[in-house]
Amino acid sequence: MSTQAMTEAIAEYFKTQPVLKAWLFGSFARGEETPKSDVDILVVFDHERPIGLLRYAGMWREIEELIGRKVDLVEEGTLMPFAAESANRDKRLIYERAK
Repeated sequence: MSTQAMTEAIAEYFKTQPVLKAWLFGSFARGEETPKSDVDILVVFDHERPIGLLRYAGMWREIEELIGRKVDLVEEGTLMPFAAESANRDKRLIYERAK
């Protein structure tokens, strides 16, 4: 699956989830992915529609099944400072809920 097809599939999936925004970061955002690369996704959840640990884990698994790759699904604000700096430098918006 191409990066474009993958990000389009993820964006369509997020339309049905409590996600306000999502960015691709890491090797896929930089165009440096390899066949073994995981897909790093930074998200902002809609806190008006609470998400529990089970739902979060379910989303993670569903995205992996959807795109056929390992996924690292990270909520904005939870990365360590050194990782956040790198993610913010690389990130590419792939989804934003319509207002």
